[in-house]
Amino acid sequence: MTEESSPTSNEANGSVGIQLPELNQADLDFATTEQLFHDIAELTEIVEIIPKQDKNQKVAPTSLTLDEARALLFNGNLRGLQIRYDYQGYQWWDTLMAKQNGFRLVRIAHEF
Repeated sequence: MTEESSPTSNEANGSVGIQLPELNQADLDFATTEQLFHDIAELTEIVEIIPKQDKNQKVAPTSLTLDEARALLFNGNLRGLQIRYDYQGYQWWDTLMAKQNGFRLVRIAHEF
């Protein structure tokens, strides 16, 4: 697994005063992604799961269960998905996008 983090403000482009949520990214293999689904199921309160359809598919957005989302993602029937869940006082948005040997995880924590 490789991880990256981005700054939480627009200081890099000269803007000040705009506080953005921290963005974390990682490349996950299949086993690590399986563990992520397990951890989310056991440790969080899921708010919503949004499928990311193929860009050429004209399908209305829908919400999925965690088991449905996992199956569709691992079977290659989704390009990706976003899991929104509450954990330790924050709402987390994990976006998983399919890659050749696993998935790209982009994670953002929101304080609402």
